[in-house]
Amino acid sequence: MRGELIGQPVRRAQSATRDFRVPAVFKSVYQLPACYQFHSGTPAGCAPHLRSSSRIVTVSSYVGRYLPLYYAVVGLPTLVMHSESVIYFMRLLSALISALLLSLALSIAVIWCRTTMMMEAIALAMTPLAIFLAGVVNPNGFEIAAAICAWTSGLALVRNGTAQPPRAVLAAFITSGCLLELTRGLSVLWMALILLTLVCLEPRSCSLLLRRWNVRIGVGVLVVVGAVAVGYVVTARTLRVLPSSALPPHHESFVVLTEHVLGQFGFFLRQFLGVFGWLDTPSPLLSTILWASLLGFILVLGLTVSKRSDGVVLALLLLGSFVLTIALIEWNSRTLGITWQARDGFPLYAGVPLVAGIVIPRRALEGFGTSPTRRLALVVALGIGVTQLADLLWTLRRFTVGLGRTVNPFHHVSHGWSPPLGIPFAVVLATAAVILYTGWLFKLMAGGSDRKVPALTGS
Repeated sequence: MRGELIGQPVRRAQSATRDFRVPAVFKSVYQLPACYQFHSGTPAGCAPHLRSSSRIVTVSSYVGRYLPLYYAVVGLPTLVMHSESVIYFMRLLSALISALLLSLALSIAVIWCRTTMMMEAIALAMTPLAIFLAGVVNPNGFEIAAAICAWTSGLALVRNGTAQPPRAVLAAFITSGCLLELTRGLSVLWMALILLTLVCLEPRSCSLLLRRWNVRIGVGVLVVVGAVAVGYVVTARTLRVLPSSALPPHHESFVVLTEHVLGQFGFFLRQFLGVFGWLDTPSPLLSTILWASLLGFILVLGLTVSKRSDGVVLALLLLGSFVLTIALIEWNSRTLGITWQARDGFPLYAGVPLVAGIVIPRRALEGFGTSPTRRLALVVALGIGVTQLADLLWTLRRFTVGLGRTVNPFHHVSHGWSPPLGIPFAVVLATAAVILYTGWLFKLMAGGSDRKVPALTGS
């Protein structure tokens, strides 16, 4: 936000680390959680408070080579605030941006994809991990929200917007695509794979769309922004990361290394659904099973009731995501260890349930009995609501009293922690929000096929 894009190199430090000049209130941010990170049984109350100070000091950062867009936006509050509260305002701003993108995706699905199961797919793609990352100062949450919006608007265009692409959906696709490309080192790759999937899913629709001047201009903007992002990534060496302690076996063959990586996939799946904190607070097992079951149902339904060509594209996307993940992990695993986390590939993984949702026609459920859409909507909405609330309260318990001591987040423990407005208010607010969210989802999904899709007049 202050004009330092990649900072200055740090002597005798990892090449990924850079020095920046920032207010002194941020100097101890990295050390603040040292007493409880990686220790889920230790509550967060042991951490010291940040000292308010506007004095400019030098601070090292291991994400200093990242693209600056996200940090420039969430850094706005730092221009006028220099106390501990600035962190909360940065988080609120980050959450607001992600919420706008995710609600835009749901709005597009409600208006232009009512005859499909796109709404269920979006709700399932917004896993507890995605919601968690959207509420902290981390570009992953922003990248995930932009990717879900780009997937949704792109799928709506190629499926329903061939005759007259609606300007609002086209604008959402181009805007979210550009935001995605300017977020992290691999974001341009994810956007390219989104475009490739759209072409494979609807080659004729894509050909018709490209005949329109506004679509060609939009694609041109995506290409230019992508080129700028790639240029920055190469110049700033954004893909340089800190080495990981999770090193694979040394001097082993490619086959043995692949076997080692495959052994990590169970944990990667749990990360996609919900592993919070510093990978030290996995979601409760029942929540993981429930969410994975709903996702599995959508995927199986997409592979079985869709057209053959749609099923092939969905299967290839699922397989391609698996193979590409292995390739990216092994790319630098011998030198830096296994630095990959599920959040790194989330923009691609989210496309799997979204493609499944768009290829499942709601009329395909008519063979399951009377009112199958409402019953399915009720099951999905309740499953999502229960899981989101359980994971939220589970994570709150981890920080307030620690896991393993007591299940009561109100219990008094040594070094216990409390949110700024108190634990009772946080629990009540979270419960009310999730109940409203669950009811809203049910209303959208249950009534999704009751109304006709509006004429796409370009408005």
